Amino acid sequence: MDTATRETATSTERLPFVRILDNGRRAVLEIPFGSAPELAADEALLGLVRERGVAIDASVDARVRALAVRHRARAEGDAGDVEGVVAEWTPPVHGENARIEWCAHFRPDDGPEASGDAVAPTDHYNRVKRIKVATGDVLGRLVPPGEGTDGRDVCGVAIPANRGRKLPLQPDQTVQVEADGSIRALKDGVLSLARLRIAVVDTLEVEGAVDFSTGNIDFVGSVKVKDGVRDNFTLKVTGDAWIGGMVEAADLLVGGDCVCERGVAARGSGHLLVDGSLESAYLNGVVGRVRGSIAIAREIVGCELLVGGDVDVSRGSIVGGTLIVGGALKASALGTEAGAKTVIRIGGMPIELAKAARINELAKELAKRVAPLEEREFEITSKGGKATAAEKESLTELAFEIAEVRRRLQLLELKRRELLVAAGSARVVRVDVARAIHAGVTILVGNREARITATLRGPLTLGWDENRNLQFRVAGGRVQELRDVASVRELAA
Repeated sequence: MDTATRETATSTERLPFVRILDNGRRAVLEIPFGSAPELAADEALLGLVRERGVAIDASVDARVRALAVRHRARAEGDAGDVEGVVAEWTPPVHGENARIEWCAHFRPDDGPEASGDAVAPTDHYNRVKRIKVATGDVLGRLVPPGEGTDGRDVCGVAIPANRGRKLPLQPDQTVQVEADGSIRALKDGVLSLARLRIAVVDTLEVEGAVDFSTGNIDFVGSVKVKDGVRDNFTLKVTGDAWIGGMVEAADLLVGGDCVCERGVAARGSGHLLVDGSLESAYLNGVVGRVRGSIAIAREIVGCELLVGGDVDVSRGSIVGGTLIVGGALKASALGTEAGAKTVIRIGGMPIELAKAARINELAKELAKRVAPLEEREFEITSKGGKATAAEKESLTELAFEIAEVRRRLQLLELKRRELLVAAGSARVVRVDVARAIHAGVTILVGNREARITATLRGPLTLGWDENRNLQFRVAGGRVQELRDVASVRELAA
């Protein structure tokens, strides 16, 4: 190679150059040692960068000029190349995925651990969270997916941003998404996110039993349990309850009707509160109240029950315990030949009488507020002209408060009397027994107690006459006074 060719090659090798790297994410400017001064000048380098297609902005301009300064300011003996990144891409900002911003009380992931209290013991009976919802509640806000912001490579070419993904959960007809994204409940129930739907459900099916796998159930609506309810668990529903298995020593609180297909074996520890009617195979050791009627396939044993309606145990016996019945009673037998202590109270409206008793207690508590108010009123009025302006002003407030308490007391008394009149006028005294009322059974009607001293063989019907004297009649026979076969006495009111 001659000298001229060699010098030309060397000159070519010493030219500054620009490399575009990483698919346009970076632009690197290299200024070799020995580059001609006119090629390494600021404007020449900027022109080179521009020729390579790099978009020039203030940042690129500053970086190119900084490299040019470094090249010209080399220390003596520094024969290395000067290089540096003069341009970088602007990455795209992808849109956020759609999401729900839940209101505090309806956040599905707020379990017991969300309290942050690491010391608190785990309540295994209440591990499963069910979120109650009322009509009109705002559950949260639906935030739509974001569009995102496109990026740019070093040459200014757009890099498209990805739009956020749609929410996999979609509202159903039980909730309404308003213009501002608010999610509003359209019915009472429990929040459900099952099957990728945001819904308010008022029916719940439990495939197994109410146990540690489900925890206690507190549900707005109706519940169907295929198996039973285990010891110490609680099933609370505002609607109906159907239980296919045995109910053990558990608590049932049912706002509607209740069906216990295999019966209730509470063993004196379980409780039953039903606002509707009850059907069950049997009841054993149950303490509770049923506002409606009950129908029992086999027997009622050792229960403490208050029933507002009729009791039908036509194919079974009522043995032991106390049964208060607001309506008619049908049973195969009452008591046992061994004389099991069995108490039956009929001829009243126990639910209404219980309400009247509660109102009476409430009125007594409310009446206690009147005396201190009247004493304070008397104290101020006794001062006459010596009473301060503030005391005189308080007289108006005292008079209003006293009048309000007396108004509420009057309303409570009217309601109490209404309940007592209804209980007195709607009394039903009718007991139909197919086989026998055994000695040892006590029947209470009002303030009258009748202790059966000799077994009465059925079928028979027990009731009272127009003078409210207790009577019975064996099928095909004549009407007899109950006092002839029972010890009847008046109880203190």
